Amino acid sequence: MHVLERYRLFEGLDPQALDDIAAYARVSQARRGAILFEEHTPAEALYAVQNGWVRLYKLAADGRQSVIRLSGPSDIVGISAVLPEGMYTLAAQAISPCRLLTWRACDLHRLIDRYPVLQRSSLRLLSEYRDHLQQQFLELATEHVEQRLAHALIRLADQYGAPISAPGQVKIPIMQRDLADLIGVSHYTVNRLLHLWQQQGLVQSRRGCVVVTDRQQLLTRAETSFES
Repeated sequence: MHVLERYRLFEGLDPQALDDIAAYARVSQARRGAILFEEHTPAEALYAVQNGWVRLYKLAADGRQSVIRLSGPSDIVGISAVLPEGMYTLAAQAISPCRLLTWRACDLHRLIDRYPVLQRSSLRLLSEYRDHLQQQFLELATEHVEQRLAHALIRLADQYGAPISAPGQVKIPIMQRDLADLIGVSHYTVNRLLHLWQQQGLVQSRRGCVVVTDRQQLLTRAETSFES
């Protein structure tokens, strides 16, 4: 399997094209806490996450971060770099040590001219990210904390979860504080809910990860309205 085949941006390209695109990439490492790019700055590079986690966020007027998305292995970060004179609409920060493939925007534009399928894939990803942002704001506005946490765990399990020995159980390599940032609540609130759900058999909270043990019950929580 080609190293780029895991990324949806490069779907539909033959091995020769993938080799050509990979030749323009630079392998880089980002330490935990490193800023990949700032919001409202020129989109000079695109990143493909090989290992680790990246937090994408917007800054409020008072300096607080509003986390929009967590990106992990097989994700593309900085898709605005495919656009002529593109600007980053979010900031990106590594929340764990990361290994990244990086393309300069100027090289991307040459590759898009050479392989038009890249442009179609880019526009599809941009549309999906916009839809995700709208869904995130809708959940923040209309759902209780329990629903938001359950939805976040289900999405993360589906995208990044790794099956473990117990049938039907999936491990998500994520810290509680990052979950809290993602759904806009305190670390204490996430810790309390995960502890309760662990007692009820929905999840297991372990060091550096959360294990989903009963996806169906978690889905029920996501779809159930809670009284204040």
